[in-house]
Amino acid sequence: MKCFDEYIKVNWQENYVNLETGIRMAYTVCGPENGIPLVLIHGVTDGRISWAQVAPMLADLGYRVYVPEYRGNGKTDKPPAGPEGYTVEVHTKDMIAFFNALQIEKAHIAGHSLGSLICQRLNIEIPDRILSTILIESAAKCIGNPVLTWAHDGDGESYLGVHGYDQQQKMPDSFLKEWGDTTNDSEDFRMATLEHIRQMPYKVWDYLLTGLLAYDNRNELEKITGNVLVIWSDQDEIFTEADQEELKHGLTNCNVQYITIPGGSHNVHWDSPQTRQKLTSIIDEFIKH
Repeated sequence: MKCFDEYIKVNWQENYVNLETGIRMAYTVCGPENGIPLVLIHGVTDGRISWAQVAPMLADLGYRVYVPEYRGNGKTDKPPAGPEGYTVEVHTKDMIAFFNALQIEKAHIAGHSLGSLICQRLNIEIPDRILSTILIESAAKCIGNPVLTWAHDGDGESYLGVHGYDQQQKMPDSFLKEWGDTTNDSEDFRMATLEHIRQMPYKVWDYLLTGLLAYDNRNELEKITGNVLVIWSDQDEIFTEADQEELKHGLTNCNVQYITIPGGSHNVHWDSPQTRQKLTSIIDEFIKH
């Protein structure tokens, strides 16, 4: 069986670093060594593949682009977790350790979905090291989210949830195909995305989704400061318009901009080449202006 990243060739360098939090983290980097640091943080089960098309585009614009795979994903360690799972707070500690290990003093950060929640916490925990914060398909909370709850608990019929296949120790392929579904124009990208989640250990699904579902940052949003960009697609089936209104209600102490991408999906950076180019341009213009 081919490793997930063998399906798609990307002009970036693969690296590994041992973190003070006790894990070995895999990451990729591309762009000029003297470029402005930009850290891209992926969604809950996405890994490096999530940014495989956008990262090189940003590197071509002169950014030094880092794509870390947080615990549970890709080639990063997947240690056992307690009943709380891999929480956003745990991921945030790992990311701060990543900054420290690579001696990244300051960086722009952009996160998608769970990655955006990690960016929220990074902004709060290490504000002096964050040049700007870009939240893509984000929310103030995940507690009670219908789609994420379904992914964790199942429907009791066609899909039994992350504990429903303990005997097989394998998630059903029908679920994986639905979860990783994308209309991306690249067959290689589609295969890489599917293989990434197929190769994710069974228990990690529970660790990741349990930790994600516990997230509630509503009482902390006012602590987010600096320049913030919130990008939302109006066809996002996971984080809805109501979630965006909740974000707006809480982001009161930062210089925030909101951009809606018509027709974009939750995985907007996987959409058409035109949408990916638009997203890249939005990020570039926000950082530079």
